[in-house]
Amino acid sequence: MITRFPFQDDPIITSNIIGGSIPDSQVAAIELSYSENKHDIATITYSGFPASAVTAYRGLPVTITLGNTTANVIVFNGYIAYIEIGAYSRMGAVNDSLIQEAKVVCFGTSYEMKPPRSAVYKNISLPKLVKKLATKYNFSYSVPNNPYVFPVIEQSNKSDWEVLVDTANKMGYYVTASNAHLNVYDPFSNYYRTPQPVILNSVEGDDGKSRVPGVIMEFKGTFGDITPDGNNYDYLLKTLTTNGKTIQNSSNASEYSGLGKQVPSRFVQEITIQANSINALKQLTNGYVKQSIPFHADLVISGMSNLRPGHIVKIEKYNSEFDGYWIVQDVKHLVNVENYLTYLHIKTDSTNATPVSVKQGKTFVSPPNPVLQNNLWAAEKEFEYVY
Repeated sequence: MITRFPFQDDPIITSNIIGGSIPDSQVAAIELSYSENKHDIATITYSGFPASAVTAYRGLPVTITLGNTTANVIVFNGYIAYIEIGAYSRMGAVNDSLIQEAKVVCFGTSYEMKPPRSAVYKNISLPKLVKKLATKYNFSYSVPNNPYVFPVIEQSNKSDWEVLVDTANKMGYYVTASNAHLNVYDPFSNYYRTPQPVILNSVEGDDGKSRVPGVIMEFKGTFGDITPDGNNYDYLLKTLTTNGKTIQNSSNASEYSGLGKQVPSRFVQEITIQANSINALKQLTNGYVKQSIPFHADLVISGMSNLRPGHIVKIEKYNSEFDGYWIVQDVKHLVNVENYLTYLHIKTDSTNATPVSVKQGKTFVSPPNPVLQNNLWAAEKEFEYVY
């Protein structure tokens, strides 16, 4: 197993291919990736891989644990999706195998939602859609209590996962799915806000001889009206009613994150869209606003295992207005024999020129653990959190 680290506070890490027999001593690296609106992905790299396992391990359940401390241990549960191998005759055998290297790529429990299908949902709200899908896959779920009813949701050769993500995104929500739990959340709400946010510090005079979780080793940001990562627009949505009347809704009245002083928009994008009411226009406007966040940054930090998409982090000690609160979009943990690093993509629509707004509403509640039933991950017990 991965055992050599330059610091004393080695991360806690284990991997288990259920039904497999490759010893942990042959694991060279583990990578865990979590992103909003995407499946969880884990990659286990082996030094030496038995030839018999290359085809036999497809689809087997997997469990991986990772923690930078005992208090921050996270668990990845999923399935082997595919295996990449490298066999190099000039190198000889590694761990008694002529397959010197193998990468076992695993998807999280939402892997079962990937196959495309066709269906039509009529007069259905987002909470009811989430409940229907969670019941289908024996998952638990959390979802905002938004009563808006979609007249029709068409699923034409799309996966259940795609339909869920598309529907949630239209309303300004994001989706993650881990450990047999569907999690739909509003990034601008109180859901992931805590009295003590995770603080990420820039390096100030660190001589490299100590390791503290969350120290920023690299920060690469884009700040502007139109950037490769996102555009900063106000929106004006219009639709034509059945009696020929034009109705419209502006994003000026829409909610923003409240993470500081909102970054003003330079441009207005006008969009003509199909909608059956002003309420529908408001829902769709929120969707556009929450997909349009102007400041983005990619960070490399010393490993911190408890960060997930939707979490709020606070950047400190750059002595800039971008010091302040950011939303985590993507997280990747990489552990090998030399390092444990966490790669983050974060975003914000605010500067620190004004204090953080106080948000009302319910916060995240931990779902039940998953269990393995007939080689499929399922929620340990029924759990629905409509907040």
